[in-house]
Amino acid sequence: MLDWPTCLIKLFFVHFMGSTPRHLLPHRLPGLLIVLALSCAASQSYAQALMGQSGSATVPSASGQPSRGGLMPGRPMAPAVAPDIVEARELLSQQKWSEASTLIESRLAKRPRDPQWRFLQGVLLAETGKRAEAISTFELLTEDFPELSESYNNLAALYVEQQEWNRARLLLERAVQNRPDYALAHENLGDIFTQLAIQSYERATKGNQPAPSVRLKLDHLLKTPALRNARITTNR
Repeated sequence: MLDWPTCLIKLFFVHFMGSTPRHLLPHRLPGLLIVLALSCAASQSYAQALMGQSGSATVPSASGQPSRGGLMPGRPMAPAVAPDIVEARELLSQQKWSEASTLIESRLAKRPRDPQWRFLQGVLLAETGKRAEAISTFELLTEDFPELSESYNNLAALYVEQQEWNRARLLLERAVQNRPDYALAHENLGDIFTQLAIQSYERATKGNQPAPSVRLKLDHLLKTPALRNARITTNR
């Protein structure tokens, strides 16, 4: 099916050529070319409008270069998880520390700055009781890759074990600032606020003439069944 600019060009050309004597064609040809140019411009605008309506127009990509398919650039699509990363996570979840260490160290030997493998190394150190080394690993990750919320979460969990509540709170607040939908960090943060509330109510009960409601609030929080230490995640 022909679009209307193409039909217009064909109709005008047939009519012009058929009604113009041969000896006058050289004088009228410039006018014909102008009309043809205008019609081609209209045809191009018409095609662009159709492409915009159909969602198949070329749009800028995140790199500034055009991309096909009408996909508006937004949050980058998460890359597929490499098989060896999946394997390392499974080894950690199965507490196969020696095998996990061998795999992680072999990958770090080739890519010493890779955040995925450095993160898993921190998890391995934390799970095998090497808390100081794990804290150092996650602290360096937050410095080198401040956008990674999971590093803040795991570092906070290690500080919770040392009962450094406020330090852990600040780290978790940074984690959820980076990723507002990070459920685990929100849960850990809620547990820390609960623990801080318990401490405040305990101090209040020892103060001068505490209100009866203080003891009730404290007893309620102490019965919270899900209160526990913050959790470390292996996902990055």
